[in-house]
Parts: sequence; C-alpha cells; structure tokens
Amino acid sequence: MTLNSIGKDLLLLSDFIEINKAYDKHDKKLIKLAELNTLALSLRKGLYDQLRYLDLEGNEIIRINYNNGIPAIVPKHQLQNKRNRYYFKDSLKLHDGEIYISILDLNIEHGEIELPYKPMIRLATPVFDEYGKKRGVVILNYLAEHLLDGLKLFSLEQKNHHMLINSDDYFLIYDKRPELEFAFMFGENADKKYSAIYPKTYECLKNRSKGQFLIGSGILTFDSVFSYPKNVETSKDVSIINKEDSCWRLITFVPSAPIWSLEKIEKSELLIVISLFLFSLLVALLIAQLQLKKRMNHNKIKKLAHHDCLTGLINRGYFKKLFHWKMQQARKDDTKLALIYIDLDGFKDLNDNFGHSAGDLALKAIGKNLYSAFSENAYVSRLGGDEFAVLIYDLIDQQTAIAQVDQFIKNSHVPLMLEDMPYHLSTSIGIAFFPEHGGCINDVMHNADAAMYDIKRSGKNGFKVFEI
Repeated sequence: MTLNSIGKDLLLLSDFIEINKAYDKHDKKLIKLAELNTLALSLRKGLYDQLRYLDLEGNEIIRINYNNGIPAIVPKHQLQNKRNRYYFKDSLKLHDGEIYISILDLNIEHGEIELPYKPMIRLATPVFDEYGKKRGVVILNYLAEHLLDGLKLFSLEQKNHHMLINSDDYFLIYDKRPELEFAFMFGENADKKYSAIYPKTYECLKNRSKGQFLIGSGILTFDSVFSYPKNVETSKDVSIINKEDSCWRLITFVPSAPIWSLEKIEKSELLIVISLFLFSLLVALLIAQLQLKKRMNHNKIKKLAHHDCLTGLINRGYFKKLFHWKMQQARKDDTKLALIYIDLDGFKDLNDNFGHSAGDLALKAIGKNLYSAFSENAYVSRLGGDEFAVLIYDLIDQQTAIAQVDQFIKNSHVPLMLEDMPYHLSTSIGIAFFPEHGGCINDVMHNADAAMYDIKRSGKNGFKVFEI
C-alpha cells in the first residue's frame, strides 16, 4: 500500500460525500447513504482505523471505526469535535484537489493517547458543494502499523540494530529499545532522541540523505525512506510533493562479524539458507497477489461510485463533480464549456410496446453512440431515466460544439437494432455554454434543460442553443 493509492481512496471518500450531498446536515437520508458507502469502503480496504467527514467547525458528521475488522458507523451521540487538532486546522486551509498528510504519531481519543498504542497517519482533503463552496473535510486514518511492520522485516537478524527516526530525530522504530519509540508524544523528551543517545554516529548522517560508514565496532547504513508531504497535487494519479526538511531515516547498524565463505557452510546450514530464500520468494508472490486483489477491489468500488450500472457512462453525481472541476479550469484558462442535454423522444412508447428489456437495449445503444460521437475533450453521462448529458471542455468557440451536435443528430437517423429489429428513436437536445449562459453549474444545467424542452414542444428530433 503506497501513499499514492491511499490518496486515491481519500479522493473516493470525498466523492461519496459530494455525490450524496452529505454536507446537507439537515437531510438524514443523504447522510445515511454516504455512511453506507463509507462503511463499504472501510470493509473492503481493511487498512483504515477511521473514515470521517467533519464540517467547517470540526464536528464529526460521519465516522466509521474499523474495530479490528468489524467496521461500524459511530452513533451521533459518540461523535467528537476535532477543531483543535492540528491535522484539521491544516487540512481546512487546502484548495480543491489538494491532500494533507500528517506526521506519524499515536492516535488520540477524547484528549488521551489511545491504548493500546495505534501509530497513525492522517490524510485529509476538503469537500465542496455543487457551487464550489467549501463545506468541510474528509479524513482518513491510516493504520501505520501496516507500514511499520513492513519496515520491521529488516529486523530478522537479531544481532543487528534497526531504527527508524523521524525528522526531529525521535524513534518511530527501535527494535532493541522499544521504550524509546514515539517519545515525542509524552512531553519534552530531548534526551530520548537519536542525536542525544548516539551523538557520534549522528554526525555521520545528519546532513546526508543516505550513506554507509565503517565505525569501530561495525557498519552503519542509513537511507531516507519516507517523506511527510503537506499536500498532494492530483491529476490522473496522486503525486507526492516532497518536503526536503522532513523525512524518515531507516538506520541499520551491523556489528563486525567473522568472514565466512560458501565452502565453509555445512550441508544443514545450506539447506536452511535455501529454505529461507524459497520462503522469501513465496512471501513476495503472496504480497503481489494481495496488492493485485486490493487494486481490483478499489477499481470496482470506484466504478460503482462513479458510473451508471446499465450503460457504463458517468453517473449524475460524478458528472457534476467533473463539471465543477472543468468550470474552475475554464475560468483559469479563459476557455468555454458546452453542456449538451439529450432526451429520447418516444421512450415511454418503446417501453410500453416492447418491454423494459428493449428499453434497456435502447439506452445502452444511445449511450454507446454518444460516447463514440463525443470521444474527445468530453464527458458523457447518463443523468437518469432516458436523459443523457455531454460536457465538452477546452472549447475556444461555440461552433465546434454545435457542429458535433449537428453531426450526432444526422447519425441518429440510422435506426437502432433492438433484438434484430430496426427501431427509429429520435432525440431532443438543448445546449448551453459556460460562461455565456450561467456562472454556476445549476444555472448552466437549468438553461440547457430549458432549451431541450423548447425542442420537445416544437416538434422534437432536433437541437437548440439556449437564448437569453
């Protein structure tokens, strides 16, 4: 599990809140739907101690606790206020698409360090409504024990010393002296820092990211294995912005040992070495299979959250989120957006005469045709029922979009084949442009819808651009 994939899970959690409009605290049904989606994510992943949505005042609105493999929705009376926690204050400052990642520390509940200790990394990103207004933040508590356990695999040799220190030189892992781990959580403990306990070896590594030194009693090897990014710039993937002044150091000290050679190994020892190698290979294969399964589960959850199950097109909630992102980009780049509303003419008659199975085939065919016609610089969505929408972005002039719609209308005169039977199904289309026909998503959508209904009233089977 990498920060890249964890970041994607966080953005998916943000989508749950925005798509379900769970920021409307007065609508309990919307909050309940978002809770169930979040619960499913917790159950599928099994890596996050908490999944939360907090409002702008730091009140927990939704919280899922993992409960050691039995995820549950936290009742309203047990929700807490986190306005004074550093990670909430920092994440509230972020812009759309940015992700905050906290330091690694121990989890705190009701002002006290939770027992048994839970090493935790928190990721957060803001939530916006359909008008682009910030409504709160979603926070994901990653159980860092998974990550630390992976690093502890380096400690199989008992004679060696293995340590992981944070940017302030405090121990996160120290296999020989676990009582020193997370000392910074318990007040001022400067005497428990690596620099205080091992001042001579600290001089070797303090100004270097990695290296190896021969010291009197052995070999000191260290490397920078992790960084604390403050935000993540997102596009197709989640990419980490490193911060040079904050990193983890993995340190290994190997005491001097007698030199040995393969010829001197006894047969029994050789069998042990071979067995360890084969065991390591088996573990690597199992880890690879688990990672593949997790990736597949993530993709399934994402598809369910973002796509219409019948046509495979983007659903209404995710379409509006994409609309919001592209609207921000259009303002920045001084480009236009074209919103195209499509409604099928006579769809009710088709269902009544041929049944819903034929209707489903028609919806799939129309969705496929729309996706083919608007394949570049466009998002195609099924809004619900027999309504579809297309958002064309990075437009310079309106005529480009109008020409595409005109070509689609001409192509749609070809009859659909429904169970080897031709059927003519026309469409009524309304077009509205941003920023000419509205400054927010709802206004542009309303005006495109109005233009579409003008076509319906005037005879159907055509398109119209909204007129102010």
